[in-house]
Amino acid sequence: HGWDDPMVTPELVVALGTELSEAEADWQIHAYGHAMHAFTNPAAQSPESGTQYDDDADRRSWQSLLNFLEEVF
Repeated sequence: HGWDDPMVTPELVVALGTELSEAEADWQIHAYGHAMHAFTNPAAQSPESGTQYDDDADRRSWQSLLNFLEEVF
């Protein structure tokens, strides 16, 4: 999750975490500081609309995905 994503506010992310915990789900949320919506899309270049590519967040989120896949497979 891009922490600066105006489409999904930090409050909504916290609410999701609360709901998942109450459901006793095994969950993780990865939040990337200073990242906006669509941070993995190099074509996202519209910060005034809330979308912006972020190389660091892209790289880190990709590694998180690889770690998850390694864990479940």
